Amino acid sequence: MMSSIKLTPRNEKFTGRITLPLSKSISNRALIISAISRGKVDPGELSESGDTKLLADLLFQSLEGKIKTLNAANAGTVFRFLTAYLSIQEGEWTLEGDDRMRQRPIAPLVNALRELGADISYLDKTGAPPIHIKGKTLAGGKVNISTDISSQFISALMMIGPAMKNGLQIHLDTDPESLPYIRMTEKLMLLSGAKVLLGNHTIMVNGTGYGHAILPNEADWSAAAFWYEIFALSREKQMFIDSLEEKSLQGDAMAERYFRMLGVETEFRGGGAWLSRFYWSGEVIRADLSYTPDLAPALIVATAARRKAGDFIGLKNLRHKESDRLNALLTELGKAGITCNSTSGSLSFEAQQMNITEPFDTYGDHRLAMAFAPLAFMGTPVTINDPDVVNKSYPGFWDEIQKVLDVRF
Repeated sequence: MMSSIKLTPRNEKFTGRITLPLSKSISNRALIISAISRGKVDPGELSESGDTKLLADLLFQSLEGKIKTLNAANAGTVFRFLTAYLSIQEGEWTLEGDDRMRQRPIAPLVNALRELGADISYLDKTGAPPIHIKGKTLAGGKVNISTDISSQFISALMMIGPAMKNGLQIHLDTDPESLPYIRMTEKLMLLSGAKVLLGNHTIMVNGTGYGHAILPNEADWSAAAFWYEIFALSREKQMFIDSLEEKSLQGDAMAERYFRMLGVETEFRGGGAWLSRFYWSGEVIRADLSYTPDLAPALIVATAARRKAGDFIGLKNLRHKESDRLNALLTELGKAGITCNSTSGSLSFEAQQMNITEPFDTYGDHRLAMAFAPLAFMGTPVTINDPDVVNKSYPGFWDEIQKVLDVRF
């Protein structure tokens, strides 16, 4: 394990291409759908991310039947998807995580599953991991769920719906956070032969099972956001990101629109995305990130580094990520001389000079490590503590970033 990594700009011009990992969001949904279908759905090519490997391993352990305690570490997607999946499998499991996972809420999903007849109990603090699950056949029916914490609760329910005799009628109490991820789940289910319909605050899933299919995957737009940030802060005139698709299942393809506000133009050709520059006169960068919260670190840090004023809303569920991501951004930007104002769901700042004098902490959060690394282009070497956290979603990030920065491990 590396304790820190130091980054400095390179003198030579970058002339190659950037390679992205496959989407872990698509991969994790594909794995769950494949498991529920009993292998009729081939998950296709999977991400090499730590989260996807962990989910694949825990699914194998659950099927093998020998290991009754499954540890999802700090992988929220893994924990939430397994909670729903194990609820409809015959057997008993304890599902646990690390210290941070024990702070991350699970109650909305557990309450919904209990409403459907699932047997789930808390082993420590009510509303949080670890939990004990006695899996069994669930008939399905109508269920209500709170939407203000994570769209993953909704996706987890949707994917088990086809395995229920009566299907599922999911009623949402408000407009869901991260709606594009729910649409991603819908599209992958449809490709897998399921019948699902998204309505206004209602999701209908037929209990007709999954068919035979091979699911597609894509280059990860969430990871691409950090290359948009790198380009926005560097002096490169062009950059090519290999295999990045314009028509994507991923809501984080919105990165292309957000970074236009920082003068980054995108042209899709030649099997990927060409980034180039154009003049953008806006002095205040405003964005509602309710639907795309994973883009927040890259866009917010890039805005501050470019000495633009920033006004960002829709950040409420950042507090429930791998770290309290909103508080972490406030703290680490403050280290670099950026004074921010924040509420429970917003962050804003005036245009300020960034002054980097301290290492950046990562709080066990992969997206924070990748968001602060590009600040090396500001002229001062940047040190990132606990850099191995990027393995969660982008194991090759530090190798890839050596194409544009000097890296000292």
